[in-house]
Amino acid sequence: MKLSNYIVILLLLLCTLPAVAQTDSTGTYLRTIPVSSPTAVSVDRNGAVYFLNPRRNLVQLDSLGRAVAVYSPSGSGSIKTVDAWNAMEIMVFYEDQQEILLLDRFFSLITQIPLTDFGLNSTVTAAAVASSDGFWLFDETDFKLSKLDSRLRRLTVETPLNLILDRERFDIRMLREYQNHVYLLDYNAGIYVFDNLGNYKQKIPVTGVQYINFIGNELYFVKEDKLHFTDLYTGKQYTLNLPETKDYQSALVTGNRLYLFRNKTADIFER
Repeated sequence: MKLSNYIVILLLLLCTLPAVAQTDSTGTYLRTIPVSSPTAVSVDRNGAVYFLNPRRNLVQLDSLGRAVAVYSPSGSGSIKTVDAWNAMEIMVFYEDQQEILLLDRFFSLITQIPLTDFGLNSTVTAAAVASSDGFWLFDETDFKLSKLDSRLRRLTVETPLNLILDRERFDIRMLREYQNHVYLLDYNAGIYVFDNLGNYKQKIPVTGVQYINFIGNELYFVKEDKLHFTDLYTGKQYTLNLPETKDYQSALVTGNRLYLFRNKTADIFER
């Protein structure tokens, strides 16, 4: 074969590489669904996904992306946070009403927890399920990370944040406990990591992130048209390119699906 033919074949192969990489980054597109928030979303350990539809009802999709349950709040409050990792007890947090609800896997109400009933008269702006019958809270008024024990009906951990966060420019978006660590997401400064006793460990210096989640031993989030992954133990990082025109704000990753959220819609891909 002539040298010129080799060159032509090589150029053709190189031209096809970017397209293949772009397709493999997100998988096979399945469909788009309407949502009302890119951050009031969650995924449980079985791969079921939870989000708010345009009427702000909580919807559960099974591992194949099929709607299996809908929860319609009876009050006038607005759900800010959903934490469904423990599929048997799903937490929803109403910041405007300072209230936490626990639902079972069929969306029946287990318990209703007004934070004022526990003597918390300050403003809690982030909440997450704790592994030992309680909740992690970010108290914006007293500027602390707290752990509320629902059995003892009192705070068992109180970590002041004055020396950790910048009180003049903080913007706390969410809390999450995962693998015995607590992650506090500050949009302006990064991800603050604590152990399960509330002791500060480190900061992951990524800014401009609205939502974080985990799969296996990896932390992931969307930033600047990329889906970023970081190994929690080795620190190894990699990214997947996302379409620049989509303006994705957050993601949920399961074993066989990838959900990419914008402000009003989510695209579902098969991995």
